Amino acid sequence: MLLVAARPEYQLSVEPAKNRVFYQNLGPMQGALALPHYLADWAAALAEVHPGFTILADLQVVNQSNPDLLATFRAVERLLAQHGAGVMAEVHVPGLPTRRHSDEVSTGAATPVRHFLSLWEAVQYLDHL
Repeated sequence: MLLVAARPEYQLSVEPAKNRVFYQNLGPMQGALALPHYLADWAAALAEVHPGFTILADLQVVNQSNPDLLATFRAVERLLAQHGAGVMAEVHVPGLPTRRHSDEVSTGAATPVRHFLSLWEAVQYLDHL
C-alpha cells in the first residue's frame, strides 16, 4: 500500500496491485473550513492507478462537513470520472447520517457507488468484481 496523503482530515492511499484507491475521512473533516491539498492529493493518487480502478471509501467517522467544501468535493468527483473510475464502495455506520451527507456531495454522474456497513464487506465486494 502506497500512502499518498495523511492529513488531519483524511488519509489517502493506493494499492497499485489491486488498482485501488483507499480513502478515509477522519474526525477533523467535520470542522474543516478548507482543504487546500485535497484536489492535489487525489490527483497524486490517481496517477498511481489506471482506468477501471476501484475506490474503497471509509466514511464511518464523519457525519457531515462544511457545505463550503462542496465545490472541492465535486471537483474530485469530476477528476474521478476523467480518470476512468470503475466503482466506489462506501462504508457507513448504521443509524448515522453519513450516507445522506455523502449522497448530497455526489452528483451520481461520475462513479457508480455501492454502500456497505463494514470495511470487510466492501473489500470482499471489490475483490470479487
